[in-house]
Amino acid sequence: MLMNNWYVAGFADEITNKPKHVRMLAQDYVLFRDETGTLNCLSDICIHRGASLSRGRVHKGCIECPYHGWRYRGDGSGSEIPAHPDVRIPKRVRVDSYPVEERYGFVWVFLGDIPEEERPPIPEFPEYDAPGRRNVRGTFKWNANYGRVLENGCDFAHAAFVHPSFGSRDWPEIKKYETLPGEWSYGARLTMPTPPDSGFWGLIRGRQEKVDVISEPEWHIAGMTVVLRLHMNRGWNNALFDCNTPIDENTTMTYWQLSRNFFTQKFFDSDTTRRALQIFNEDHAVLNHLNPVELPPGLREEFSVESDALMVAFRKKRQELYARGWGIDLQTYQDEFGERKAAVIPSPARREDPKGWVLPEVPRLSPEGEPIRQAAE
Repeated sequence: MLMNNWYVAGFADEITNKPKHVRMLAQDYVLFRDETGTLNCLSDICIHRGASLSRGRVHKGCIECPYHGWRYRGDGSGSEIPAHPDVRIPKRVRVDSYPVEERYGFVWVFLGDIPEEERPPIPEFPEYDAPGRRNVRGTFKWNANYGRVLENGCDFAHAAFVHPSFGSRDWPEIKKYETLPGEWSYGARLTMPTPPDSGFWGLIRGRQEKVDVISEPEWHIAGMTVVLRLHMNRGWNNALFDCNTPIDENTTMTYWQLSRNFFTQKFFDSDTTRRALQIFNEDHAVLNHLNPVELPPGLREEFSVESDALMVAFRKKRQELYARGWGIDLQTYQDEFGERKAAVIPSPARREDPKGWVLPEVPRLSPEGEPIRQAAE
């Protein structure tokens, strides 16, 4: 898994002044709003005796530990130690606080310590608030590795065999297509034949032998996001924007928004949601049984063909970011930390002031694949 990246932690309108627990990258976090409505994300570990801050409460804009009442501001600094009200709060009384943005109805959290100008950009989703469109949203929990989930979202060749609603075994061929590479993303544009609709949609669209759909899939490193735009006949189009947050190596939470420019009345939302979840479930039935479960580290462990260009590009980018030292060494973490010792993903404040932190950083992989151990002061 990769640190120094944006991940979606939930929907913004569901975060209030009541603490909310979120697990990402095998670590625990607490989200809450202070008295001004500002959204905050802290490591969910009180550095006093290890209590879960998300089980406490928000008091005077601070998160209060449920065990001994220690309070922390939104920037992670300690504000009160109730057992010693007159003591000057030591500098070491602080927890990691992570940058947060609210965009497209999502809560984006940056888990890492690199400067703002070096961070992958949050992808654009202009359809979200464009006039003449209707959005629905939801979540989906996968028993699958985040890399497998992201690649599946960009894999248009599997539609003919997994998704009978918009793919057909009669037309599995993937013809030459345009690729759209970027520094932090990779996309494509291609034409795909889809089977004729039946039932209500068959009456609306008219019965045809097949319908050619312009498909524009793309992935973005920020949020491990997949964007899929489908341009159908009559000028109809869908835009699916889904962010794949690793809970751990083998569990992924997808937060998704789907925007359509047709049948924009609320009445049709349930059908749109049903179709989206049907597709996720069809994918999950396959992804739940892949071997290996985790995405292979290299490019030669699995055989790729021309239609796999987006997936190959993702694996290359992931290798590049591991070479920068952004990879979390989960094996060392499990062996040396686990239930015996807490560790956290470093926040930007650690780079600005590296001394005086109680909890150590999670072990990371060096460019050579060796762990980088950093002890606490």
